[in-house]
Amino acid sequence: MKMVKVLITLLFWITAIAIASPVVVPLSGDWEWLNAPESQTFSIHLEQHGRNLIGQYCAVTQSGNKIDCDADKNPNIHGMLDETGTIAVVDFSSFFGGDNGKASLNFDGKSLMWHITRQPVDGQSYAPTAATLIHR
Repeated sequence: MKMVKVLITLLFWITAIAIASPVVVPLSGDWEWLNAPESQTFSIHLEQHGRNLIGQYCAVTQSGNKIDCDADKNPNIHGMLDETGTIAVVDFSSFFGGDNGKASLNFDGKSLMWHITRQPVDGQSYAPTAATLIHR
């Protein structure tokens, strides 16, 4: 009987911990702008380590005349997911000197929504203000 009580208590605590633990959705990989305008492309490469995100965006606009990317794959996105693992606030910079930008990333289980909440300063940025991306 004592063993049954111990097992029930153990199962209770395992269940309670599992319910209270945050769900972290893996966002690692390449994301591409769905339904982008004809003269633009936008993609994000993300690496997720726990709740931390690091990555790089690549924005091409003006029919290829402005390419806000880095061939060396230097990261320009840094941020952290919330407890649900579906929303992140990220800091970003552009490869045209723009710095201290902020954006939100929202994952709905299928697509990733990018929304700039503060434009970078001191330079140019060609990332779209808002974009819905799909995993490639």
